[in-house]
Amino acid sequence: ANAFAAGLIIVLVAGVFLLFGKPLWPERHVRMVIIPPAHRMPTSAVNNTGPDLPTKFDLSIVRPRPLAKERS
Repeated sequence: ANAFAAGLIIVLVAGVFLLFGKPLWPERHVRMVIIPPAHRMPTSAVNNTGPDLPTKFDLSIVRPRPLAKERS
């Protein structure tokens, strides 16, 4: 009778741990990365082999080149 009572208490304690403790297996968390498709027009260089530079520069907004002493 004592062995049965001890086994019953062990089962009840284990049941409490299983019901109110952490889950037996971890939850799955997935980090999804969506890679957008590459656009054909800006990434292809079929006819244009050089960089796309503007034809005119507004020199009023350009900062002057730093002096040699300021660079080092």
